[in-house]
Amino acid sequence: MYYNAALVLEGGAMRGLYTSGILDVLLKKDIQFKTVIGVSAGSLSGANYVSKQYKRTYNINTKYRDDKEYISMANVLKKESIINLDFLFADHGPTWHNFDAKAYERSETNFVVVATELTSGKAVTFNKPKPGKPFINALEASSSMPFISKPVQTAKGLCLDGGIADSIPYDLAQQAGFDKIVVVRTRMRDYRKKPTSFALQKIYHRHFKTYPNFVKAAIARPENYNKSVETLNQLEKDNKIFVLAPETPVKVSRLEHNVKKLDELYQVGTADMENNFDKMIAYLES
Repeated sequence: MYYNAALVLEGGAMRGLYTSGILDVLLKKDIQFKTVIGVSAGSLSGANYVSKQYKRTYNINTKYRDDKEYISMANVLKKESIINLDFLFADHGPTWHNFDAKAYERSETNFVVVATELTSGKAVTFNKPKPGKPFINALEASSSMPFISKPVQTAKGLCLDGGIADSIPYDLAQQAGFDKIVVVRTRMRDYRKKPTSFALQKIYHRHFKTYPNFVKAAIARPENYNKSVETLNQLEKDNKIFVLAPETPVKVSRLEHNVKKLDELYQVGTADMENNFDKMIAYLES
């Protein structure tokens, strides 16, 4: 079933295994959205959802989490990003989980990737980037975390983590005119970020001294995130947005090594989607 609605996917690095569980249930039930908006890890899971590749996110992150070609602290010494996102989209041979670029192109879904542009400190979007360099650049820009990843040069400037400027971009779905919006969180509804510490503020100022607007956005992220969550929770109560979120604290770190914990989080996502599926469909069709 194809819905004239938007699906919005929050980031969270390895917490994205929750999102992938939800998306795989949607794929099994053949539920598609007119637009998918992803930020950071949400964009990576979203890409596999748009290309209809069941369990691709899960398989890569559980089978190759310790592959040093994918994630390695040694990359920092080489002044490279800890997470090598090129690994996800390179051709590793016929037995690997290669990205299906043709299926992605055939999809009728508009895929929107959100990143943060360093000069302005504001969110920029990439609408259905074409497979190849534009596609990989957009996903790398959205998913590259400050301090552990290099900024990515894109058609819209030098970019980093989309979550800095817009952690849960349901506002972009509203601006696009959608009456029906489904949001997938990777934190509990009552989770709130603590203010940016003075020590971290100093690190931001020192590390990104040539990008004062980005520094301002990064330091203000907790405050803006918390305001965004308050608004989102109210919209959910008013039945204007449908939200899927973990019911218990997610004990998976951003660069989680424990594959068992990743699998458990994936199973939580699949169970939550199965349990809330009828409610979501009722919301979409009301």
